[in-house]
Amino acid sequence: MRIALHFPRLRTARREAPPEAPDAIRVYRHHAARAIAEERWASALVFLDRILEVEPRNTEAWLTKGHLHLYGRGDEPAAIACYRKVIVLGGYDATDPHVAKARSSLERLLKRLA
Repeated sequence: MRIALHFPRLRTARREAPPEAPDAIRVYRHHAARAIAEERWASALVFLDRILEVEPRNTEAWLTKGHLHLYGRGDEPAAIACYRKVIVLGGYDATDPHVAKARSSLERLLKRLA
């Protein structure tokens, strides 16, 4: 099974981005998605970090970064921090798809570590 299957498909920006951000975010998402598909985890992290520089509250990028840390690098503490960030940024709203996915991923991870 390919690890890249664990990652959500990266979509266009939808939250409070500055006017110049959508183009930059779209480019960074494209590069991150390609790096993930090619299992180049370090490169994918660079592009996700660039998305977060432009739009720090981007829950999709934080969620993908959490998955990358967990499935691509085996870094559970970093994954936990990213999942928690998504939940906080999403206002603990269980109807938000990113928050719901972060919650379920965090629950599974914490159960596994217990």
